[in-house]
Amino acid sequence: MESDRVESPAATRDAAARQQQQWKPGHEVHLEWFKGTGGEWPAFQVVDVDRLDQHGVFVIWRNGSANRMSSVLYVGRGPIRHELSRCQRDPVFREARDLYVTWAKVDNLDTLDSIAAYLYQKLRPLWGEIVLVQPLAVNPPWAA
Repeated sequence: MESDRVESPAATRDAAARQQQQWKPGHEVHLEWFKGTGGEWPAFQVVDVDRLDQHGVFVIWRNGSANRMSSVLYVGRGPIRHELSRCQRDPVFREARDLYVTWAKVDNLDTLDSIAAYLYQKLRPLWGEIVLVQPLAVNPPWAA
């Protein structure tokens, strides 16, 4: 039976305090960014999202060339299967060519928004949600 209990403000403050303890200046969370066979980044459209079942963050980008700069298009977060599937159905991404994606599992869901906020600030995607929480530093995909 589901509870319709509402947490007290004190419980919310306690949760916020626990979260704040994890964010120490100079502290960086290490993420394991996914790479495909041979250490290559997977092409966005060929990723089989049905094989993904974790929560985490992901980055969609287009590599540059002599005529075009590389650009991060989107930073996402949440249940990776659901969110990447949604992006694959979106006309903005579905009709684009030469896109790549990587993702990283985030075990502590309390930090998911803060990790996404950091990636959004550092990678400056063309689209996405601005996450207005204290950012939590992580290693970017390119450092993997």
